[in-house]
Amino acid sequence: MKKRIKKAALLLVCMAVMCSNAGCRRGFDAAGYVQALLNLTFQGETKEALQMIDGATNETLMLRYQETVDAFTTNVITSQFEINEAKQEKYAELVAKIFSVMRYEVSEAGKTGKKEYEVAVTIWPADVFVKFHELLVEDSLKMAENIQSGKYTGTEEEIDRQIMADIVNHAYELLDTAYMRVDYGAGKTVILTVKADKENEYYIEEEDMNNLIEKILRLDEM
Repeated sequence: MKKRIKKAALLLVCMAVMCSNAGCRRGFDAAGYVQALLNLTFQGETKEALQMIDGATNETLMLRYQETVDAFTTNVITSQFEINEAKQEKYAELVAKIFSVMRYEVSEAGKTGKKEYEVAVTIWPADVFVKFHELLVEDSLKMAENIQSGKYTGTEEEIDRQIMADIVNHAYELLDTAYMRVDYGAGKTVILTVKADKENEYYIEEEDMNNLIEKILRLDEM
């Protein structure tokens, strides 16, 4: 579970780094750049990113955003399920809704080098995935009781299919419940380092971005 969550968090980081490689050669607003990437990553908003990233189009940015949502859904939510494409899309739509309620506020950037900045971001960690994990544990205990009590009948293969169908359906309902009951923790400040490479193309340090993602989604607690 922890390995899948870590991988999913890194996929989000990868998206941000890949976007940043387009750079911005017309003068640089580090805080605006961070705001643009966070809004794209969590809100699916492309307006700021289009202004900040050379060569970007609305279509390519939205494709990146959707790929990120789909990858996160697969790695964190549905990797152990056998589900059809329609259900996978349904899960992805819910994950996009969860991302959209993330709360963060970007402060002004401080210049720390010739082409290096530190940008403070205040985040209010959301407990959706922590709650989801807790609900899954409770549900698995109830399901174990149902199996022992003989609720599922038929051949071994038929019983396995019934159990899997319940797991898939329950997981979606539980994730939706966790989303509807989202609570936020106290604000925390994380620092993102933004710097330019040899080609004058700006990017966010991967470790910093990974830290923000893990903390805002509370993935580091699971």
